[in-house]
Amino acid sequence: MAWTVDQPFQALALTGGGYRGLFTARALQEIESTTQSPIGRSFDITYGTSIGGIIALAVAFEVPMSKVVDTFSKYGEAIFPPRRPTKSRAAKLWDVIAHLNKPRYRSEVLREVITKLIDKDATLGDAKHPVGIPAVNVTMGRPQVFKTRHKAEWNRDWKYKAVDVALATSAAPTFFSLAEVGESLYADGGLFANAPDLLALHEAEHFFKVSQDAVRILSIGTTTESYSISFSAGREFGILDWMQDERLFSVMISSQQQMVDQIMQHKLQDRYLRLDMQPSDEQTADLGLDTASEAARRTLLALARKVTTDILGTSLQPYLGHTPQLKIVRD
Repeated sequence: MAWTVDQPFQALALTGGGYRGLFTARALQEIESTTQSPIGRSFDITYGTSIGGIIALAVAFEVPMSKVVDTFSKYGEAIFPPRRPTKSRAAKLWDVIAHLNKPRYRSEVLREVITKLIDKDATLGDAKHPVGIPAVNVTMGRPQVFKTRHKAEWNRDWKYKAVDVALATSAAPTFFSLAEVGESLYADGGLFANAPDLLALHEAEHFFKVSQDAVRILSIGTTTESYSISFSAGREFGILDWMQDERLFSVMISSQQQMVDQIMQHKLQDRYLRLDMQPSDEQTADLGLDTASEAARRTLLALARKVTTDILGTSLQPYLGHTPQLKIVRD
């Protein structure tokens, strides 16, 4: 395989962001609607973290993005049941106490929803396209990337069930229980690579010896790029303050994404395209990492459609006509 400026190594990178990943799926649905082809056929590899990892696996298995959008629209509130308002200090404290010794949501429900997209017994070896899925191996105490066997010597991960890998990358602390894959426990890949764009670039350069000027990456976000804290909130934040409205996770996600975006633009320049949308203040009030309300659903779908259709005929075109060279190795 030889990648050049005219025939680049092209990667799709999907950011994490809880239920806001519906934005990502809808953006990909708009692209598939235009090309009339599974999105995975246009990329050498797809990287995805957390909800982005679940969607990346759907890409790798050629699950229609319309099905992904419909599934998470229909079962969003089953995964993230609505919570009682916690505006008072006492209500916030009670909410924390109620989940001191257990995660907020049930991984069994998420597993069931994922298997509506990918067969419960399917392994990474059954994927149709190369994929990379970050997670944190808390048994070994190190980050890890699950990969299909798109390099001959990678003989471990292809045996793992896709649904187990999906649960590993999305096992967000306090939200879901730790996932078990093989003989190790895993936490959400968003703890170190919520925006996996740099991992995709590293894969191309280090493992496949692609020169940087022959790499092109399309990155899709989850409307979580910017998050700030008002001075009116004060400075003396405790556990309750940091956990209120997922403030701690939002700061982590936002800062990671902005750092990765800047580095990628510096490295790849016009060969890097970031597709995302910053919601208005009023829209932000309806959104959240675990907010699966009707208002959130409609807002995410509308934002994704607008930002994607705006560039379908221009900036996105080079990405859609690509013929990938990287293939999964099958004996």
